[in-house]
Amino acid sequence: MGGIFTWDVLRFVVVGVLVVAALAIIRLGAKRGRWSAPWSVLFAWARVLELFSKLVPSGIAASVLGWLFVAVLVASGTAAGLLWLLGWPRFPAASEFGVAQTLELLKIALAVVAGFGGVVLLALNLRKQRVAEAQHDLEVERGDREQTQAFNERFGSAAEQLAHENAAVRIAGIYAMAGLADDWADQRQVCVDVLCGYLRLADDELPPAEEEVHDTVLRVIRDRLRLGRWSGSDFDFTGVEFADADFSGLRFGGDVTFDRARFTGALTSFEDARFNGLLSCHGTEFSSERTSFRSAHFGGARVQFVGAEFQGKVVDFRGVELHGQCIDFYRTRFEKQRLDFSAGLVKAGTLRFDTCEFAGSELDLSLDYDFEDFGGAFGLNQTSMGQVVIRSCRFERCSLGLRGLQFAPSFLWLVSDRFDTCEFGLTSEPAARLRPWLNVRDLELVDTDLPEAHVRRRDPDAAAHP
Repeated sequence: MGGIFTWDVLRFVVVGVLVVAALAIIRLGAKRGRWSAPWSVLFAWARVLELFSKLVPSGIAASVLGWLFVAVLVASGTAAGLLWLLGWPRFPAASEFGVAQTLELLKIALAVVAGFGGVVLLALNLRKQRVAEAQHDLEVERGDREQTQAFNERFGSAAEQLAHENAAVRIAGIYAMAGLADDWADQRQVCVDVLCGYLRLADDELPPAEEEVHDTVLRVIRDRLRLGRWSGSDFDFTGVEFADADFSGLRFGGDVTFDRARFTGALTSFEDARFNGLLSCHGTEFSSERTSFRSAHFGGARVQFVGAEFQGKVVDFRGVELHGQCIDFYRTRFEKQRLDFSAGLVKAGTLRFDTCEFAGSELDLSLDYDFEDFGGAFGLNQTSMGQVVIRSCRFERCSLGLRGLQFAPSFLWLVSDRFDTCEFGLTSEPAARLRPWLNVRDLELVDTDLPEAHVRRRDPDAAAHP
């Protein structure tokens, strides 16, 4: 017992001395400014190992020797740990070894040799695996370069065809560019920009052949959008003239620009279209007899009609859905047409008319509501969460349909507007259980009667709901 106790005490003393010596060396280095922190010792050792690795050749032999060295270290550490925990064994004298003990020693030696052989085999397989992975990466990189080169060659060929004098060759170039955009996802936007740029370069008066080329570009864009292939791309139609434009049912995930564009013909249709990015119509002229955004969906889209002009007979926004963003009509002119926003859904967003002019127009803002009975009390649907703001606008010989809005007390705002010989289409009298709901401020009324029974005056910058 005394011998064992002495050996245990000696082990703990040796370990404690080593730990104290290491801490003292680290502390001394920190005081002398050699290391900014004790952890700098680890970084110094890492630096030494890095320099040593640069001196060792990086061949198969070096890899095998390195793994053997690691194996020896692991085996030595494991053996030392086991001996430390179990105690150092006392080997018998050589004369006491028999045949059985000798065979056991030989088995152990062979197991050790087999273990080192396995380490060598593992090192070789690992080396082969790394070489194979590196070769695979090189092949993938080479394939990507070759594919990019092929795409660039196709792009150059399609661009040359688009610049050809013959209309048939230009049409072939359009389909070639569209096919490249389908295959080349990384540069799809560039191909789309080239096609849109071709439309922007067209003259105001197109010869029959060029008109066919122009229609081919639009047809290719519509077909891809209906299939959902280019739905995430941006489209810039600045200054383009459209005749009987048909964008119905398309899905625009990116930004769409119609600045200074002109829409003519019998019908311009965006019916059931979906916009998720920016819809920009700055200085756009809508001259079609009928312009329809019926059932269009603006899910988080920003819509800007700035300086636009509507000259047709009907502007149809019936059933439009606005979720969370804003449809802005700023400095927009409406003349002698029916502007229909009835049955629309404005959810947590704003339909804003700012500094607009209405002459001889009929603006229908009658909203449809769905009601649910919660314990005998009517609850509003999501429409009441949005707002319609008409600010600093001028109405002359117009009618403003506001039927059905009596259940939305903070939905409609009329601020600093001028009404000259206008008529409000309202329900006869507000329901007895409802408060006045028409929010007005600083209105100028000329030959126009505003039913006071519906009016409540309130600051439009205040909270949306009472």
